Amino acid sequence: MPQAALANRGTLWAIPEAQLPARQSDPAPEFGPAMRALPPRWQKAVMALFATGGNQSRAYLLAGFVGKNDSPSSPASSAVRANSTRLFVDPRIRAAIREYAICQIDISEPEVMHTVLEIMRNANERGADRLKAAAMIWDRAAPVVNKLKVDVEHHLSVNDLDIKHYRALQRLGAPRQAFIDRFGANGLARVEALVVADDLRQKQIEGPTIDAEYEEAKDD
Repeated sequence: MPQAALANRGTLWAIPEAQLPARQSDPAPEFGPAMRALPPRWQKAVMALFATGGNQSRAYLLAGFVGKNDSPSSPASSAVRANSTRLFVDPRIRAAIREYAICQIDISEPEVMHTVLEIMRNANERGADRLKAAAMIWDRAAPVVNKLKVDVEHHLSVNDLDIKHYRALQRLGAPRQAFIDRFGANGLARVEALVVADDLRQKQIEGPTIDAEYEEAKDD
């Protein structure tokens, strides 16, 4: 190595520690927004609720809500039970509990994954259990997409078919005899009455037509 490089290297190591760039500290863990909105003692109550397996009275006492004759290890008094119930039904506490529960589920996923893989790879486990463990991993990695096909059939009544055929003949400009040949001399009057009733029904659906007068505006 050249002497100049060695000299520079020695100079680098000789720099006092106070002149070196300050090390960046790791970010501090934070609660979620619902937990951050709570007072510190309420935050402790939420965490204590999970630590005690959902025992509201014990969580209340562990969070520091202690009377003169109360302690976390002693049976909860009626006042503690009433106050703890009132605390944990508060909407802000419930939102924080839900948020904390989701957090606990998220951080338990590595443990769940380890347990499932352990069952799948253990040759001493039942075949059905190993297949079920493999299916759980496969379903998470490549979810099955279910496609649903719905066929809708619309069945027309005899009257609807007669109206449809009558209008088709009208659009074709068919002569009167074509209508008689299709519906018969006695049946044509019935179909014409059905068409008139259908026209009236369509007008009622569309609503009345409003006649209005207008005047064209002229530029000055």
